[in-house]
Amino acid sequence: MNRREAIKRTAAMLGAAMSSSMLAGCLGEDRSNLAKGLNWKPQFVTNTHARLLNATSELLLPRSYTPSAADVGVPAWIDVFYGKYMSPEEKTTFDRGMTKLNSSGFQDKSADAQATIMAGLGSTDEEFAKLLRGAILTGYFTSEEICTKVTTYDPVPGAYVGCVPISETGNKVMSEPR
Repeated sequence: MNRREAIKRTAAMLGAAMSSSMLAGCLGEDRSNLAKGLNWKPQFVTNTHARLLNATSELLLPRSYTPSAADVGVPAWIDVFYGKYMSPEEKTTFDRGMTKLNSSGFQDKSADAQATIMAGLGSTDEEFAKLLRGAILTGYFTSEEICTKVTTYDPVPGAYVGCVPISETGNKVMSEPR
């Protein structure tokens, strides 16, 4: 193998590894017009998949002292992410997994049964589980409400202090640019 071929392969591997994860941060979508809950109109996913997205995101990140995933518009964000930024292979994995989840009667089950199904996703369809959980977590932690009201970001941190009482950060966890 010559140097030119090595550079081409390295660039291809790096691009493939970074494409989906980096695109999530580049979305720049205006979330203010994304309706909360199921009041949004799906642009790219089916209505059934939209309801499943709402249910799974609520199950993974329910409302507590922080807003739930549906409260900050994660299902609508995933809809846009699916339509504009997922590769054809990721879309196929997503569609297959959502169809399988729907055929299990997920929405008709109790919260405990839904939690059991979600916990078992990693062993039955690991690729879909990673894609779904990754999209929910990325959508949640990059939402404006979470970034501004739940986490704190210090763009010019000064000296590094490794162990700080949380009271000194305004009782917020630190968020970091990636």
